[in-house]
Amino acid sequence: MSRASEVQFLGYPLGTQPGVFHPTYFSSSRILAEQLLERSVRGLRVLDMGTGSGPIAIALAAAGAIVTACDRNPEAVALTRENVTRNLLDVVVLESDLFAALEGLSFDLIDFNVPFYPTEPTTHFEAAFRAGNNLETIRRFAAGCAGHLSTNGRVVIVFSEDCDRAAIHRAFADTGFSLADERTKRSLLEDFHVASFRRQDGT
Repeated sequence: MSRASEVQFLGYPLGTQPGVFHPTYFSSSRILAEQLLERSVRGLRVLDMGTGSGPIAIALAAAGAIVTACDRNPEAVALTRENVTRNLLDVVVLESDLFAALEGLSFDLIDFNVPFYPTEPTTHFEAAFRAGNNLETIRRFAAGCAGHLSTNGRVVIVFSEDCDRAAIHRAFADTGFSLADERTKRSLLEDFHVASFRRQDGT
């Protein structure tokens, strides 16, 4: 989108900005949020990684989760804070390159609408789509989850069919996670995968 606007996301008003991943123009945020909300999140400590304008963080906080949202894009951080205030919710919003600013924090659920194109980002906005030539963003995310996930916690991601699904699965397997569940949702002639991972050792 080329200009700021206001949209509705699962009934919550959200402001948008051109330099931030749009919460409704793309289907992936809604698909991930709806999947997460199929289970009760009340009382869970949740990390919404790469929050963008904050749609998933806001939906989960409204459902009773204790939410921390982060993004490497300072425009996204500022916009998410505005949207949290707009919806009268309590969410901790941090500027962080993946887990860099989250030392010592542990979560019951970590979600991420992952970038999945194997190309290098040149701007903060492109980092929402481009994960690096070897999917470095996804690999670093998977490695970081192990140190920030509580016992019996889970990691849930969404990604398009237009990517290397096997490579994404390997990124988690290589860092000690196993696939617990995966569902496919079709939207606008495109399949999206919502995958849930747990630690292989069950801790």
